[in-house]
Amino acid sequence: MAKKIKETKATCKACGKVWFYGKSDAVKNFGEKMQDAGKGMMCCGGCLPKSTTRDLSKCPECGSSAVDREIIEHEV
Repeated sequence: MAKKIKETKATCKACGKVWFYGKSDAVKNFGEKMQDAGKGMMCCGGCLPKSTTRDLSKCPECGSSAVDREIIEHEV
C-alpha cells in the first residue's frame, strides 16, 4: 500500500516562483513566530538577535504576499 504525503504548493503571482512546504513546516513556522512575539514583549527588541523565521505567506524570492496555495498529494 502506497503512503500519501500532503504538502502545500505555493505560487507567487508577482514573479511566478513555485515552492513547497509541508504541515510540519507550517507548524514549526507558527511556533517560531510565537516565540519571537514573546521575546519582543519581554524586551525592547534591540538587545535580542532577530530570528531567521521564514514567512510562509510571502514569496521567498520577491517578498510579495500575492501567493496562490493548493494542497498537493504525493504517493511514496
